Amino acid sequence: MKRLCAFICGSCLVFFGLVFPAGAKADELNKRTVMTISEPVEIPGANVALPAGTYVIKVVDVAGDRSVVQIFNDREDTLYATVLAIPNYRIKPSDKSQFTFWETPSGVPKALRSWFFPGDTFGVEFLYPRNAAARIAHGSDQNVPTVYSESQAPADLRNARIGATTPQGNETGLSKDVYSEAGGKTPSGSGRQ
Repeated sequence: MKRLCAFICGSCLVFFGLVFPAGAKADELNKRTVMTISEPVEIPGANVALPAGTYVIKVVDVAGDRSVVQIFNDREDTLYATVLAIPNYRIKPSDKSQFTFWETPSGVPKALRSWFFPGDTFGVEFLYPRNAAARIAHGSDQNVPTVYSESQAPADLRNARIGATTPQGNETGLSKDVYSEAGGKTPSGSGRQ
């Protein structure tokens, strides 16, 4: 009887979680998060911005100081991008997933910058391919972490050369002032959801 009650209660929680999503929810192991956006958002590695809607984002591989993240539609039957990310840190954890965005000119979709996991002081900062990084760096007047690989295969991303692109479009290393030895951003302000 206790097992049946636990199964029914657990099913109710799953049902309520699906019917009433809390903006972004995450699983522990792969950090699987359901992300709902209300306006178009540019993601690294995709040729178009994601339109408003619901998506699934999750870590599929962690190799040292790098993570490979995939972004799917809500049914997880369409993969939009496989993205390389480096660690990013914040001072205070939140009970919700949080996302930050690069500044973009008016009328241009926001560009996804980082993703913080619920309850953790760490998350990931996304690396953009060179052309997109140059455009975002120019618009935000900041160096943008860059992956120098045309391939989106996880094995290729794990070994890809990384750096940053300056607002002038030049290649540079990741700044020691901004990124720790592990390759992640030092603690800073909170993100937006």
